[in-house]
Amino acid sequence: MPDEPSSFLIAGCGVSGRGAARLASFLHYDFSLVDEKDSPELRDFAAGLEHPPKQVCFGWVPGTPLPSAVQAVLSPGIRKTSALYQALLDAVPSLSGELDFALKRLPCPYVGITGTNGKTTVTELTAELLNASGLRTQAAGNIGDSLSDAVIRALRHEIDCVVVEISSFQLETMEIPHPDAAVLLNLASDHMDRYDAPEDYAAVKFKLLRGMRSACILNHELRGIARRYLNPKVPRLTFSTTRKTAFYSMRGDFFCRDGKELFAVSPLPLKGRHNMENILASLGLLESIRGVDALRSEEVYQALLNFRPAAHRQELFLEKNGVRYVDDSKATNPHAVNAALDAVPENSRVILILGGQDKDMDFNELLPHLKPVRLALCVGQASGRICEVIRSHVKTEQCSSFEDAVRRACQAAGKGDTVLLSPACASFDMFRGYAERGDVFQSLVRKLLAEEK
Repeated sequence: MPDEPSSFLIAGCGVSGRGAARLASFLHYDFSLVDEKDSPELRDFAAGLEHPPKQVCFGWVPGTPLPSAVQAVLSPGIRKTSALYQALLDAVPSLSGELDFALKRLPCPYVGITGTNGKTTVTELTAELLNASGLRTQAAGNIGDSLSDAVIRALRHEIDCVVVEISSFQLETMEIPHPDAAVLLNLASDHMDRYDAPEDYAAVKFKLLRGMRSACILNHELRGIARRYLNPKVPRLTFSTTRKTAFYSMRGDFFCRDGKELFAVSPLPLKGRHNMENILASLGLLESIRGVDALRSEEVYQALLNFRPAAHRQELFLEKNGVRYVDDSKATNPHAVNAALDAVPENSRVILILGGQDKDMDFNELLPHLKPVRLALCVGQASGRICEVIRSHVKTEQCSSFEDAVRRACQAAGKGDTVLLSPACASFDMFRGYAERGDVFQSLVRKLLAEEK
C-alpha cells in the first residue's frame, strides 16, 4: 500500500465518486465529499456509509469554500474547464482520478481496456473468459461498476483479477498505469468537444499502454500511429480480421494465433467484423494473463458460445412483418454507427435514426458506410449538422422529437427493412443516458406497432 495522504476530498458523487467514498470508508480514511448537486438521496448515501465523511459540501457553487484535504479524487465527468475543477486546483495540493485512487489500492492483477468503440463488449467478454479459465474475475471501471467497489472485493479476497474498462476521461487524471495486460481497440472521432485535436485524444488513449512491462495488445491498423506515442521497447501483439500478418487473425472460418488455427468462427453468437475484432482482442488479453493453453480450453470456447453482449449494443429486440428493429443506442460516435451498418444483413435496407448531443465529431466518417441506408431520420441537438453532411448521399429528414423520428421510421419500414437506432451522438440532450434512450426506443416501437392492429 502506498504512503497515504492524510485526508481526501472526493469530488463528484456519481458511480465513480460513490465507489471512491465506499472504498475510503472501508479503509477508514479521513475524507469529505463535494458535488454540485444536492438531494435527500445524496445526503442519505453519505450518512449511510459505515465510516462517514467528516464533511459534505453538496450543492457547491463557485465561491463556496471547499473542505480541506491533501488529495482530491475526481470523478471523470469533472472537466478541466469547469469551475469546480479550477477551485479544486487552487485549494487542494494533489488531484487524481477515481481510477488512479482505486488502482493504487488494488491487491490483485488487472487488465486495462480502452479505445473508441468495443470497450464494454471486450471488458465483459474478457472477464467471462478469465472466469472460464478458473480465475475469479470482475469487470469494472467505465462499465457501470466502479473500480473502487472491485478493490473492496479484492481486499476481502473475493476476486483474483479485475478487468477494467477505461475511458479517455479517466486516463486524463491517471499517472502512467502499469496493467498486467492491456489493449487499445481502435481510434476514431469522439469527444472532440473535450479535446483540441484528434492527436490529443490519441495521446490520452495510448497512455494506457505506455507503462506496459509485457506485450500490449494493439489493433493492427494502429501500428503506425503507435510509433508516435509508445517507446519502441514496449512490445506489442496486433489483432486484425483482415490482415493475416497480425498475431491474432482470421483465416476463412477460423480464428488464428500466429498463423495457427484455434477454433471455428461460425458457431459463435457474436456476429459482424467489429465483434470478430472484439473476440481477437479478448483472446489476446486472456493469453496475456493465463497463457497460451487457455486459448485451447474447452471451458473458454464454451464461454464464447454462451456470451451475449449487454443491452443496447446492436440488439435485435423485435422482428415483425418482415422488419427487423435494432437498438444500438450505445453507438455514440460515427465509428460505432459504421460498425452497425456493416453488420446489417446484406439484402436489408436501413431506416436509420441519428442524432443527439453534439460532441463536435466528424460526421463525414459516416459517408462511406451509408449505402444500405434508404432513409436517415435526424433528431436532437446535432440533427442539423448531421443533415448538412449526409443529405447529398442519402434521403434525409429532420424530425422535431425523438418520438417523431421513431414514428416516422415505423411508418416508412417495409418487409426486408431494418429500423436501426444508431445515433452517432451522446444522449444527454434528451435522456439521462444511452440506456434510457434505448429503453424509450424499444417501448415506442412496441407501442406504435401495437396501435397498427
